[in-house]
Amino acid sequence: MNSTLAGQARHRARPGSTLPAGTQAVLAVVGDPQRPVHLVVTTGRVARRSFISWQPWDAAARTGNCYTALPASVCDALLDAGLITLGAVVQDPQRQVQAIGLTEAGRLRRSRPAVAA
Repeated sequence: MNSTLAGQARHRARPGSTLPAGTQAVLAVVGDPQRPVHLVVTTGRVARRSFISWQPWDAAARTGNCYTALPASVCDALLDAGLITLGAVVQDPQRQVQAIGLTEAGRLRRSRPAVAA
């Protein structure tokens, strides 16, 4: 099985599935071209799976220039719903990195105004 496409085939939108709180915020981060988002899977004694985003420098708030973690449960739900997609795998001895992007359904969902449940 091609590891580049391994995670993509199983992620399809499920009708009627509910998404967790924070979905719009994560979609906004993934859709922002100045904040690249990656799935990082570390190997070794303790394997970890993290969704990270680059936080650019904000001169007004005097914060940024660092990586921040996104909520894994929200990212996993978006992946399962087919709203975000994984890119090609970049492998090194200690970790595997995949870029994350929005699917067409994710772009449409991001552009819709939030609806109260």
